[in-house]
Amino acid sequence: MNIDSDKRKMLRLLCFLLSALLVTTASAAVYNYMHLQASPISAETPYVRFVSGNDATSTFGANDTWAKITTMAGWPNATRVYEDALRIQNLDGNPHNCELMFDSWSGNTDNITCIYVKIFNSVGGTQQGSTLSVTTGNSTGSFNLPATTTYYVQWEITWDAGALSTYTVDVALKLKVEA
Repeated sequence: MNIDSDKRKMLRLLCFLLSALLVTTASAAVYNYMHLQASPISAETPYVRFVSGNDATSTFGANDTWAKITTMAGWPNATRVYEDALRIQNLDGNPHNCELMFDSWSGNTDNITCIYVKIFNSVGGTQQGSTLSVTTGNSTGSFNLPATTTYYVQWEITWDAGALSTYTVDVALKLKVEA
């Protein structure tokens, strides 16, 4: 009689567990939609922009919030430095924290020894933030761009010894500007 009682208890426990599993599975698929609206979202005039440097040619998008440096190169097994490749200008009367970050790169990346990007308060001046290494994909970290100030973006490019003159890389960075 004891065995039947144990079987009955086991069957009840099994039924209970299966029911709990069924309820849990059914409950996981129940949800509600809530609505959020943001209106109006307007465009505003940018207060930080890119500006041409003296060491490279650049093209710019509308409002100078997008830039493409088009004339940089380097020699194999040597480091080429562009001290004033591009500039970042704060037009605002307030300072802003910024961070230049690696986004992506492509091309003959295996033949690049390093590409470093640094921010300076003037050509040959004091470095702002850390060194961005394209090969490791990091960032400058946060740096403060004072009101109505222009900072200089320096690039250091080193191809490996076996790089051919037909090799190229494309690098995409993004600038985060805190409001």
